Amino acid sequence: METAPKPGRDDPPKKDKLQTKKKKPRRYWEEETTPTGAAASPGLHRNKKRNRELRPQKPKNTHTPKKSRISKKPQILKKPREQRNPEPQRSLSGAQDPFPGPAPVPVEVAQKFRRIDKSKKLPHSKSKTRSRLEVAEAEEEEISVKAARSELLLAEEPGFLEGEDGEDTAKICQADIVEAVDIASAAKHFDLNLRQFGPYRLNYSQTGRHLAFGGRRGHVAALDWVTKRLTCEINVMEAVRDIRFLHSEALLAVAQNRWLHIYDNQGIELHCIRRCDRITRLEFLPFHFLLATSSETGFLTYLDVSVGKIVVALNARAGRLDVMTQNPYNAVIHLGHSNGTVSLWSPAMKEPLAKILCHRGGVRAVAVDSTGMLMATSGLDHQLKIFDLRGAAEPNFDGLESNPYRSRKQRQEWEVKALLEKVPAELICLDPRALAEVDVISLEQEKKERIERLGYDPESKAPFQPKPKQKGRSSTASLVKRKRKVMDEEHRDKVRQSLEQQSQKQAKAAKPVGARPSALDRFVR
Repeated sequence: METAPKPGRDDPPKKDKLQTKKKKPRRYWEEETTPTGAAASPGLHRNKKRNRELRPQKPKNTHTPKKSRISKKPQILKKPREQRNPEPQRSLSGAQDPFPGPAPVPVEVAQKFRRIDKSKKLPHSKSKTRSRLEVAEAEEEEISVKAARSELLLAEEPGFLEGEDGEDTAKICQADIVEAVDIASAAKHFDLNLRQFGPYRLNYSQTGRHLAFGGRRGHVAALDWVTKRLTCEINVMEAVRDIRFLHSEALLAVAQNRWLHIYDNQGIELHCIRRCDRITRLEFLPFHFLLATSSETGFLTYLDVSVGKIVVALNARAGRLDVMTQNPYNAVIHLGHSNGTVSLWSPAMKEPLAKILCHRGGVRAVAVDSTGMLMATSGLDHQLKIFDLRGAAEPNFDGLESNPYRSRKQRQEWEVKALLEKVPAELICLDPRALAEVDVISLEQEKKERIERLGYDPESKAPFQPKPKQKGRSSTASLVKRKRKVMDEEHRDKVRQSLEQQSQKQAKAAKPVGARPSALDRFVR
């Protein structure tokens, strides 16, 4: 008889699932790992059994006392775990980074980007105020470090002229500069031959892309100097003394022979401001939307272009005003006079903020740098002088604030945002940081006037704090009602006292000597 073959005798043996499991291929940047699992240690179950046999078995009937939750020993605070040194970062090739972490920033480089002075502290500040100041200081420090680190990416450096020994840099021509600079800078060079209607006054827009110029014989034009596209060109048929772009390249202010005129980018006249007459110089303050004008009559006028009203007209009392510029850091106007002085003006003051004696003769030109720290003047005494104004500003170019590549829609959105963030003219001062400080003298004077007006000091007594009650009677609404009730009672008492004092004063002033007391006096008593 044939016997049935036993299963598995002639069939090929099945491989163990653990053995047939493929190993994950190791990449060249990964480290070798020791094999784990049942496949790597076949005698794992045997070792477990041996360990169980070697363990001392506890008797079943023995009773072990439970540990008390309250420890009798004094509790000792655990020491915080020491942070382990992080593993050094490795690159794709497996090499270790010799300089892990972010690049260090020198303290001197980060210091010039900081605007908060940590040395000045409030003498009596609340804990909430101190916490807010600490958060602001931490954010400002982080921002200054980021700005200092990003400054390394600005490879462009400002150019300068350096002549040879004995060479006068005033004799260097534009053609010589074009030959010396790189190709990208030389491609931006262009030449306009305008000999018929000159001399000219010119001005660049806030983004630096558009150029406007006006000639003494009435020629006014504006163009995009990058694409060389002419936006408008007109002749006003009278002398043009100065020209300025307003908050955008769509509006132009032209100081003509008689009055001040406003044009759009198509050359259409929009306004004629006759209150500003015989203007000699123009300056526009972009953050305040103020157009400053100086005239032959010696008046400095501030015009708010957002509402079309004159804010203030100041008499400089120094004759004809031909020299004017602005400080972009604090929006203070600098006026040069024929007696060699330079006066600094703000629309909030009727007198100059400061006067500087610069030259023995008249001042011919004044210029202030973009960081607001230096002022340069030239006079009839053939001297150039530089003064330190001790200011500060952001040196990096901000594309979000003045973007030369913005579209029409972006320009309109920027105008709306700038109008909402317009700075009042009363805040123009020499040191803008003083606006963030507390005026202790004015605060004490206001407090004294308030006490005299009310007849009592409202801050002398501590505010009423209701005690918490049980059974749901300490809700927020009930606490507010109790506070309001106490405040109303105190207010009635104070009003009653002030009325009694006034009635007593009136009675003393009106009652003759030896007269009987009135009913009001008896009621008060």
